[in-house]
Amino acid sequence: MKKILILIPFLILSWAGSTWFIGNETELLLKDYIKNTKNAYAEMGMETHIDIKGYEKSFLKSTAKTIFSLNTGDPELDDLFKEVPFNNTISHGPLLWVKGMPRFGTAYIHSTLDIDSLGAETQDILKKLFANKNPLNSNILFGLNETADYDLIIPAIDIKEDVSVFSLKDGIYLSGTGNKNTLMGTVKGTIGKIKINDDGLLIDISASTVDVDMQGMVAGQMLGTTHFEIPSIKIEGEEMPPTSFSIDFSSNMEQVENKALDGSLKLIASNIKAPIDISTIHLNALFKGYQIKGLEQLVAIQKDLQQLQSGGLSGDMNSEEQEALMNKIQNLPNVMVAAVQNTLKKDKTTLSLNLDIASKQGKALLTIDGRYIGNGADINLEELSTNGLVALLKIIAGKIDFNTPKTMIANTPAAFFMPSLVEQGLIAENDDSYRLNAIFETNSITLNDKAVSVDEFITLLTALGLGGTDDELPEGVESSDNIDLPADLPAGVFEELSEQLGEEELQGLVEEASQTLEPDAKEPDAKKETAEVTEDKTQQ
Repeated sequence: MKKILILIPFLILSWAGSTWFIGNETELLLKDYIKNTKNAYAEMGMETHIDIKGYEKSFLKSTAKTIFSLNTGDPELDDLFKEVPFNNTISHGPLLWVKGMPRFGTAYIHSTLDIDSLGAETQDILKKLFANKNPLNSNILFGLNETADYDLIIPAIDIKEDVSVFSLKDGIYLSGTGNKNTLMGTVKGTIGKIKINDDGLLIDISASTVDVDMQGMVAGQMLGTTHFEIPSIKIEGEEMPPTSFSIDFSSNMEQVENKALDGSLKLIASNIKAPIDISTIHLNALFKGYQIKGLEQLVAIQKDLQQLQSGGLSGDMNSEEQEALMNKIQNLPNVMVAAVQNTLKKDKTTLSLNLDIASKQGKALLTIDGRYIGNGADINLEELSTNGLVALLKIIAGKIDFNTPKTMIANTPAAFFMPSLVEQGLIAENDDSYRLNAIFETNSITLNDKAVSVDEFITLLTALGLGGTDDELPEGVESSDNIDLPADLPAGVFEELSEQLGEEELQGLVEEASQTLEPDAKEPDAKKETAEVTEDKTQQ
């Protein structure tokens, strides 16, 4: 018993001594965390200013005011985040009481927006928006090692102005664990249900979730994984039919050999209920070999553009500063070309896209694969703008595959144009489907299993109105303006076009189509009657 009685005051003295020591170190800990925060924002291309004001220390707790400012180069955004004040209560470790539970750590910081330091008008607006709750609460628990646990809470928002409504039910809650020096780590959270009603447009977004694993920042890009999911989005309005769908987005980015970035992203839209016959949309993108050196230069260019915008809008530059600004603007194209040259590497930089659209009628599939095959000197703005596709084929090789069932587009605007595309050779036709297969290599193109020259391909695109002018067409080649539009369009296509394009635009298409017919050609009565009925519907 005597040993226990001696041990108790020893433990108390040890706790008091460690609390006093940590309390003395807390201000330094806070300063280090602020410095690391500023560095993390800088990696993302944003400049921040965080100043500590009025640090007051006591035995168990300290208090401090911090002033936060964000500089993005956007005057409106920067003005919104200019000198935002926060109140901070700092509990000293090693024994901490966090949310009703004992925890071990060096410090626990509870931060809230300092509403009382804001203007009276701003205070009234915030109190109204957030129902007298503090707009932002954050908590950080610094562990005994290099970790930090944190959470961020933004309460529900309810805005009503005349007939417009914006509400964020249940607010936003984020939590995670990271390294207190690099701020990298995990973030998980929920975003409450969002409802928007404005000028007859109603949008309902269900509660969504976010899950992020941040492993680093390189050239303004976050390394790691991201997953974002919205179970339901509903949209309806006075002049549009109800539409609903769900969204699932995920991405991954990794650094390869300290020189390049590889990544992927996946977007899935499912449970689609809309006027069009589509149930799901899957988009997958895979990119490899994007050089960090060039990406860093692109980030630097972005910062320069922000500074140019900020400086140009300020209006208080002297003549030397104005001259320097003009020189930067004039040299910007050359700097951007150099950055792009350093971003791409021959036979290493690739991009692949896969799009899968499913409906009751089947699936439409689109695959695009591209590979950089040029040298840096081949990326030349003048040549690209002058020679177009010819210049692109010197630096990019790849292929395009597209396949869709005919029934899937039978009652869509695409059915209006497909016969002409088939006739010109851009689209191949089977009994029940349309397809496009194009393979691009240096000065060589294979289109739907047929070898064509670059000139022939450019001529085809020009004839279809996809590039060039009629003056560039070889003799005997018709412009797309003179291609006869098919008379035997699927039933209901004009009604579908009217819904999706609008009556005025459809009327223009009908008039354009009628002008392409030979003036002396005699239409069968049935065709003429169909045109008259269609015109009447359009005018109605």
